[in-house]
Amino acid sequence: MGYLAYRLAKSAYQSWLSGREASREARPDEPEVLVKDPVCGTFIPRREALKAQKDGQDYFFCSEGCLKRFRRSGTE
Repeated sequence: MGYLAYRLAKSAYQSWLSGREASREARPDEPEVLVKDPVCGTFIPRREALKAQKDGQDYFFCSEGCLKRFRRSGTE
């Protein structure tokens, strides 16, 4: 009887652990990274920003307009 209770408790514990792992993957603990648009100074989430490169450095933009202004200014 004791062995059966042990097996049930172990099974329940393993199910609980796997549920915690799945929820950890669903919402990572990392905060969202913000980047600054060099044209207007707006901070935007990196994953939503438009990107351009100059001399191997990445620049991020909040909109197509800021990206165009960056390119027109000759800094790219």
